[in-house]
Amino acid sequence: MRIATWNVNSIRSRVDRVTAFLERHDVDVLAIQETKCREDQFPALELSSMGYEYVHVGLNQ
Repeated sequence: MRIATWNVNSIRSRVDRVTAFLERHDVDVLAIQETKCREDQFPALELSSMGYEYVHVGLNQ
């Protein structure tokens, strides 16, 4: 199992980088810190369309 972690410092501005990383590397689990977004702002569609399940806990920004 391959596990990666990434402090993205705002997932909304880096979703393209995250998806490109996942396409290049055979990662089973990606732990993302500092997403800086609420649940309704999280790019769930981008990740789920790649076959990833996600759990997101966001704070009101």
